[in-house]
Amino acid sequence: MNTTSCVVVVGYNGNRVHDIQKLRDLCKSLYNARLILLVEQIQPHDEQVADHVCSTSLAEKDVAASLELVVGCLSGDRWKLIGVLPFSDRGVLLGAALAGHFGLPGITRAEARAGLDKQVFRHLEATAETSPEDYRPVFSGRVESLPELRQRVVELGGKAFIKPACEGASRGCRVIHHPSECDEAWHALKPYREGGIVLEELIQDAREYSWDCVAGSTWVTEKTTTEGAYRAEIQQVVPAPLPADVQTRLMAAGRHMAGLVSQNNGAWHNEVFHRADQLTSAVETNMRPGGMHIWDLAKRAFVDFNPWERWVRWAVEGRIEHHEPVPRGYCGIRLLRAPAGGILRSTPDIEALARALDIEVVEATFAKRVGDSVSALVKDNFSFIGHIVLFNEHYGQLSNDLLRLADAIETKVGITSLAPPVRAVG
Repeated sequence: MNTTSCVVVVGYNGNRVHDIQKLRDLCKSLYNARLILLVEQIQPHDEQVADHVCSTSLAEKDVAASLELVVGCLSGDRWKLIGVLPFSDRGVLLGAALAGHFGLPGITRAEARAGLDKQVFRHLEATAETSPEDYRPVFSGRVESLPELRQRVVELGGKAFIKPACEGASRGCRVIHHPSECDEAWHALKPYREGGIVLEELIQDAREYSWDCVAGSTWVTEKTTTEGAYRAEIQQVVPAPLPADVQTRLMAAGRHMAGLVSQNNGAWHNEVFHRADQLTSAVETNMRPGGMHIWDLAKRAFVDFNPWERWVRWAVEGRIEHHEPVPRGYCGIRLLRAPAGGILRSTPDIEALARALDIEVVEATFAKRVGDSVSALVKDNFSFIGHIVLFNEHYGQLSNDLLRLADAIETKVGITSLAPPVRAVG
């Protein structure tokens, strides 16, 4: 009986299901291979974007059992595995186990833990023998209880940043501005406590970027986050417009972070602070493609560059090429906020609004549908109601257009308030 070549994609974060379709098309065109998607819970769209979908646990404690299950399924159905693509933070561990079992390009299970657990990375960072001259580690530690949280925040001067140890997409990330906020922050993090809670010093007066890498090709992405109690990413621009010295520092920081973990990983999304004192510090390392369509932005911003194809070729052939892609302009994405909380009643015609502003749209979509519940408070990347993507040869114009169009859209979004009616007295 003949075998059929396949590539396994392990997990995906949030709303990235349409990226699976891109990977499926590449596997077919490059290697005549099918795409098998491994997820913890099968979602309605999964069957449409993958050739086959398999449900299995991605939890660290279940890696051995999940590996055995997947190996058995592949063998029973006569699949020949030719590549493994870990596509979510939780998928990195099982992805490493699969690559190791089949002798395919990838990282070890020990290396994979740093991509999932932020404290593993912080330990590697703290014990590194060398680091770039302008790089400074951030204080970071686990907290196990509310009293410990209060004590640590006081020790850090009354301000801190708290987040789950093993989550992505800005879930659970929030700023503590004063020790009195500890009780509320600890309560809000209840769903994540089992995976561990990390407390870090609050870096102020800093810009945040990401060092993105696919199969040796690297660039820096400019990141903008929301203000307030929660920190969620609202805008990305590729490539980041940087003076040469800042570009050099951020590149060095990103490479250092990757080198602490693994020399063999095919995709990185390392988040970095550039501080007011011109020093860099790691936010966290992610051993998978960046979210918010960063690779799609890069594909449009750079000349003859397809990150998705490079990643698939790395997974199958182990191909790595060290170079910085050549920009032809700037491509940016901005997420859209609900102007108020309630039920989404209507959404405007984005193309018409853009034409009126003389802005050319690359992509525009609403993630929420009429009838969905929405909130004006952005807690994480799933709180937004949609996004716009624009391209411009000039960074200043791109930046201005993203803000103008987003504002025009948000002011035209119709929301039915759920606030109870106020009864007149007397």
